Amino acid sequence: MYVIPDNVIYDLPELCRFLSTHKITRMMFTPSLLEAVLDTHSDETIRSTFHTFRTILLCGEVVTYLLLKRILDILPKMEASFLSILNLYSISECHDVSYSNLTEVFYTQPSRKYAPVGKVIPGVKVHVIDVSEGLKEVPMGVPGEIFVGGPALAIGYINRPELNQHRFITVPDELRDQLGDRLYRTGDWGYLLPNSVLEICGRCDTMVKIRGYSIEILAVESVILELPYVKSCVVISVGAEGDDKQLAAYVVLKENVTRKQMRADLKKQLPFYMVPSYFVYLTSLPVVPASSKVDKKALPPVDQQKDAVEASALPKTATEERLAKIWAEVLSRTAVDIQESFFDLGGHSLMAARLLHKIEEEFGIQLNMRELFATPTVSSLARRIDHKDDSDNLEHVDLAHQVNIHDFKDNVMDLHLRAFWRSTDMDYSFSRDIVLLTGVTGFIGSHILVKLLLTTEMRVICLIRESAGVTTQSRLIDSIEKMGMMTNTLNDLIKSRVKIISGDVALVRLGLSEEEYLFLTYEVDIVIHAAAYVNLIFPYQALHGINVLGTRNILDFCHQNKVKPLYYLSTDAVIPSNLKDVDEDISNDDVQGKLMNGYAQTKWVAERLVINSQVRGLPTVIFRLGNQAASMSTGRWNNQDFIYLLIFCSIQSKMAPDLDWVVEFTPVDFTSSFITQILTKSFRASMGKIFHLTNSNGPTWRQIVNWINDFGIPMRLIPLQQWVQLISTNEGAEYQQLHKLLQVIVKDDTFFGAQSMYKRTNTEKVLKDMGGTYPVVTKRKATVGKVCIVTGASTGIGEAIVRELALIGYMKVVFCARRRTKLMELVSKLEAEGCMSSNLLPVACDITQMSDIQFVVSRAVETYGTIDVLVNNAGCMYYEMMKNGPTKEWNLQIDVNCRGTMNCIGAVLPHMIKAGSGHIVNITSDAGKRGFAGLAVYSGTKFFIEGMSQALRLEMVEHGIRVTNVQPGDVETEISNYSTDKEACSKYDVSKAGHPILSSSDVARAVLYAVNQPSSVAVNEILIEPQATPI
Repeated sequence: MYVIPDNVIYDLPELCRFLSTHKITRMMFTPSLLEAVLDTHSDETIRSTFHTFRTILLCGEVVTYLLLKRILDILPKMEASFLSILNLYSISECHDVSYSNLTEVFYTQPSRKYAPVGKVIPGVKVHVIDVSEGLKEVPMGVPGEIFVGGPALAIGYINRPELNQHRFITVPDELRDQLGDRLYRTGDWGYLLPNSVLEICGRCDTMVKIRGYSIEILAVESVILELPYVKSCVVISVGAEGDDKQLAAYVVLKENVTRKQMRADLKKQLPFYMVPSYFVYLTSLPVVPASSKVDKKALPPVDQQKDAVEASALPKTATEERLAKIWAEVLSRTAVDIQESFFDLGGHSLMAARLLHKIEEEFGIQLNMRELFATPTVSSLARRIDHKDDSDNLEHVDLAHQVNIHDFKDNVMDLHLRAFWRSTDMDYSFSRDIVLLTGVTGFIGSHILVKLLLTTEMRVICLIRESAGVTTQSRLIDSIEKMGMMTNTLNDLIKSRVKIISGDVALVRLGLSEEEYLFLTYEVDIVIHAAAYVNLIFPYQALHGINVLGTRNILDFCHQNKVKPLYYLSTDAVIPSNLKDVDEDISNDDVQGKLMNGYAQTKWVAERLVINSQVRGLPTVIFRLGNQAASMSTGRWNNQDFIYLLIFCSIQSKMAPDLDWVVEFTPVDFTSSFITQILTKSFRASMGKIFHLTNSNGPTWRQIVNWINDFGIPMRLIPLQQWVQLISTNEGAEYQQLHKLLQVIVKDDTFFGAQSMYKRTNTEKVLKDMGGTYPVVTKRKATVGKVCIVTGASTGIGEAIVRELALIGYMKVVFCARRRTKLMELVSKLEAEGCMSSNLLPVACDITQMSDIQFVVSRAVETYGTIDVLVNNAGCMYYEMMKNGPTKEWNLQIDVNCRGTMNCIGAVLPHMIKAGSGHIVNITSDAGKRGFAGLAVYSGTKFFIEGMSQALRLEMVEHGIRVTNVQPGDVETEISNYSTDKEACSKYDVSKAGHPILSSSDVARAVLYAVNQPSSVAVNEILIEPQATPI
């Protein structure tokens, strides 16, 4: 054994000579020291130095695959095969924890960023803890902070009580069976796999927050190390906490490269906030003598100008100087490259607004967002300001060329594709598969997720971009809550079947680590690509990243390792204006110069990329979506939508533009339901097809204005230009947003008559096969938002009425019955079908007790403020021979059917009379129209309700209260099963005679029909009977 002298180990040439001279066979390095040796010596010297080595131990830092590859690539294959490179996870305070033979891993496992540290050594206890929740262990495979227990733990630090308390944790009594008595807090971040293999991702203290984003520094380092011209690097954060904090990369290069080029290469793989602001070029990285780790304290300070940009990229003119100063201020940078795009440097629309405002203050000129996109660099904008460049070619994009340069022509998987299509010969179903869903925080994406969870058993992986100051989990939940779709049932489904991954479709490998990307290419079965940047103002260049690059990257993902069918959400905007009867299969190649906004242009290029992949065999379905309107079940719109803004501002201003316009829109919940059904039930019929989800038979704008007037909201039609002038003076956010849209996309009122009209041949065929129809937009239901009490709601007719009023009538329903468990079961069913829990109020009660029904009424008023409708459905019926009476069933029928109905009417009437309106619906029977043998008492109770209702109806006219009796014949329910008089049942119960009888839903639809009539229309009676047995 040799002890290397201190004056040798950090003199790298001397160290190599020492190893060669003494024919060393085994040595422990830190990865930094080994990397420094490789950086400072030729391959020939390295081969000579390590010629006798049989074992290299790496310890003290995370080992990258690039370092492992470097050493094994340099050594001759014969020597490499005899060399063991061991990765040892060892900590002074708890001795050896785990180790891995990296030579075996390198040759047998796929490439990744970080080398594993192997299986935990027997006797050592490793726990991965979520410290934000005390000492809670996380599940297998979930990262957290690593704690170590077992017999090898040190006693502690001498005379360091505070450090002992922080590092050596005494486990609370209640957790000792699970965690042991003591744990050492390593400060390392990683996860455990089921086979006890430990993965180290980095240090907890390498997580930094930059501009509101949490960043793992090691992730940035690993991407930089993948660049072909980089030997080694270390990344640190510099500057004070807050906006001044930036990332700085210290880099050792293999070959000369500019900072601008390095930044451009990194932007393809990292989101803008992870790209370092400074790049410091060094000949080698300093190391700590005692540990051989990178000495971050010895790194030279950042030169905030030189290390940010090259001298050639600094301002040269006075205008450039003034602009660069403004850019640096807005972007929170010390210096900017005058040739680099504002948006590539991390600028976004809000920053752009600030930038334009400051330019106006500095130069006294007004520029708009489109001009900034036309001249997005300091250099080009300076030329425009100095009147040396007045060109604006934003709309002149060679779209065919864009398709050509982004198309993966070599992405052909003949063998995989043949295998995939052979598998579809079987009964192909995706109902239990794993789907990757992009754009899930958007309007249509959130609705698709909800449909997938509620109507299939699929597991869903959601790719969500990081956003400053908010977690991806919060973004997902907020998008669903904002649309009014969140229920307890849905929340449970999200927890059990949704996995959220932070990424970005516009980045290489979707912004994921190599390992995670590889895993997903095998794990995912289907892809729904709903992510898009929808903006009718921005030009092609501004939307290119998400819309074009994002689609290209998704197509590449669908080809990797196994074929994954792609369901792509396109738009009707890819079709030029002023065309009639545009069918799905129309050739749409000749669009150059006909698509005049960036959104349409980018989506056309993206759609062509999908079609090209489809031609090569990739299974794809394309949905061309028109305007997506509010959900039929929640009434919530996308508040950025042009039609929504037009309606909103018209209502608020009580003025509407007079337009000759057929308003095209489709309810978003229909669209999401159609896509989900295509996905799960129509694979063979849909593959390779395009489906139009557009509504060319929509209402006219004047119809919509008239409907709104009918609802009591006065609006007056005025000429378009007058109305535009009116809203331009309002400073409200919605008004200003709409005004910008009108300025850019609406030159005059001919815009509204120029939209193309679409056919839905493929869509209608699938709908017919599914037994569905395309929704027709009509006037709003009178029931929407009304409050209704329904009695007898636990089963049968009552349950059907609650379902109809809540899901179809969109009413707020207070429903009651004696069995609370049945009521809660109904709540769960309705929530699973998309009903908002806030619109459901179950209350257990016995309607024969006046105090119970008064409690129901008080709960309804406290919760919703009013009662608009009462449905007296609770009742009972017994077949009985009068000769066998009197019986307790006689009294029960009188109590429930008569006294119960009167209790309910008596409790609600004061509230309805005070409101000056209301509607009482009594579910009586055709037995109230004609007495039936075997049902004498029951018929008597129903005759009582009929007579009472006729008198009540007359009394309530002056109060604006309507009374309706729904009189069903035989209905398929359990009500007749409770009769105990066998003679009466066998003689008079004809409901089981074999002819079709009514369903509960038939009665429920009659109730909805009655309550949905205008207040001026009274439906007094509805007799509804089986067709075969009229009275």
